[in-house]
Amino acid sequence: MSRHQQVFSFFGEIGDVNGGIDILCNRLGVKRLVYGGWPVTLERRESTLLVVIIEEAGAIIRYTHNHHLFRALGLLVESIRENRFQEIREELQFDTIGMMMDCSRNAVPTVESVKDLLVYMALIGMNTLMLYTEDTYTITAEPYFGYMRGRYTERELQECDDFAARLGIELIPCIQTLAHLESFLKWEASAPLRDSNDVLLVGLDQTYQLIHRMVESVSRCFRSRRIHIGMDEAQGLGRGRGLDLYGNKNRFELMNEHLLKVKEITMQYGLEPMIWSDMYFRIGSATHEYYDLETVISRAHADQIPRGTQLVYWDYYHYDQEFYAAMIRKHKGLGSVPIFAGGIWSWVGMCTHYTRTFKCSNAALLACKQEGVREVFVTAWGDNGAENAIETLLPGMQYYAEHAYARVLDEHKLQQRISFCTGVPYEHFMNIEWLDHIPDMPTPHEDFSNPSKFLLWQDVLMGLFDKHVENVALSAHYGRLAELFREQGRVAGEQAKLLFSLHASLSDVLRLKADLGLRLRKAYKEGDRIVLAQIAEDLLPELLLNVEALRISHRKQWMKTNKPQGWEILDIRYGGLLARLESAQARIVDFLEGTIIQIEELEEERIYFDNRLGAGGIQADYYTTYHLIASANKFT
Repeated sequence: MSRHQQVFSFFGEIGDVNGGIDILCNRLGVKRLVYGGWPVTLERRESTLLVVIIEEAGAIIRYTHNHHLFRALGLLVESIRENRFQEIREELQFDTIGMMMDCSRNAVPTVESVKDLLVYMALIGMNTLMLYTEDTYTITAEPYFGYMRGRYTERELQECDDFAARLGIELIPCIQTLAHLESFLKWEASAPLRDSNDVLLVGLDQTYQLIHRMVESVSRCFRSRRIHIGMDEAQGLGRGRGLDLYGNKNRFELMNEHLLKVKEITMQYGLEPMIWSDMYFRIGSATHEYYDLETVISRAHADQIPRGTQLVYWDYYHYDQEFYAAMIRKHKGLGSVPIFAGGIWSWVGMCTHYTRTFKCSNAALLACKQEGVREVFVTAWGDNGAENAIETLLPGMQYYAEHAYARVLDEHKLQQRISFCTGVPYEHFMNIEWLDHIPDMPTPHEDFSNPSKFLLWQDVLMGLFDKHVENVALSAHYGRLAELFREQGRVAGEQAKLLFSLHASLSDVLRLKADLGLRLRKAYKEGDRIVLAQIAEDLLPELLLNVEALRISHRKQWMKTNKPQGWEILDIRYGGLLARLESAQARIVDFLEGTIIQIEELEEERIYFDNRLGAGGIQADYYTTYHLIASANKFT
């Protein structure tokens, strides 16, 4: 990129994109002058093509919507930095290309983190963001709603919305008006609203007064006249107090009656609702499953679904394009073309699974193009404590963006774009998967499971997962990863440095701990007192230091991007891990000194974690629930 091309001057239809251009120029490291810079001419046109013409004398950008222009700026700077003077033509595949950020599983991103995410979205050409807030927004009349959960204030949401608007991005409220409200419903003050532990009691005036306050609150914070009202995974609908009060009512009718009342509330504020679609399919399935292609929803029931409510088909589990296409057609049979929501596999621990994300997303997006779906977004869930880092989401977002601007994804271009837009080499992101991709570790699917989570949190004396990792070279694998991530951190920018430092620290812990239970029990059963002493005197003290270093590294990464509320859960997990390692050390010492004659925990035979895979069960599936991983005993 020559010196004169590091200073831009924009001409043409600037108007409402002026502020966004300033933000993107700052993000891209180029200077903007009113006159005298390298000329970039903007031409707004009604077209399905985004065109960027780059010549020595200047550039022309032809675009339709603001987010197309901001993507074009990134393409422009990337090209001239690589000295590629060319014409870029991209064909727009979707009207909506967005993402949904989970702000309800303890990690609530700060306003600055949301702004950083919005800038990245603009750079890659996305135009919609949903902040998934179950109870992490403010309702003035409900003090327990989001209490001590890091909830957003109205002013914070308005600030995010204003910033998004400058970048041509629609910020859509994404709330829950039926299920997934256990954090609010756990309070005794909420007891009258409770059907089951996480589902609101439908049909109750007090419930609709609450929902009215929900909708009223978010309607003040967002420009968008669209709202996502949730309603997914409400398996407890009508099966708790509702069953006592109303008897065994038809759940299609319960869903439709409730949706109609909530839709009437949204209409009072001029809002157009969308809902997750799974409950209709679950109710119509003989096995109560969402992805049941044999699901039967009668015409009579389908006709009762309130019109004007968009259905969102969420799916991030399948590799087969035809499966997604069949499900899309089933949605069409309910009266309209659905919105599609895929997922970045970010919820399985501290490791994002890109291989599975890309394979599932490719099949899904090809099916969306085939079936005429015009709105797609990618979800980024933080299940079970949000242990993962926001930065690892960027390649998954980029995957959706590159698909959205081409009929067929160009893999080489994707890799180049990830490296350019993130500032981190593509391969460095992909290396994160090795935390869970263990050679010679059998899994029941085409990818891998999540050993970096369950081997971190499992108890070394109990060894609930030890049977799954017998004869696997774990220590050497994680030792190599620790050095790899340290090297990646040395050449990374500040935020990525924090990310790879976290992964290096995790690898340090797993190098010592991943197979420690197996080594410990082997030495104990063989009566090898020398090895037992080495574990107690050398290995466990070093592991305790490594766990504390990991906790601190993880805390730095969290506090950089999230509000502090929610971190206490991970502090508790790390504190529990440290305490259990100290107890293991004490148990070994007591045994060696003759204070106890046996270590009962090591006497028990190791079996596979559960029998979900049938007899034998040697394969390791995904295990994401901390309280099941940490102990076979009761937490409550």
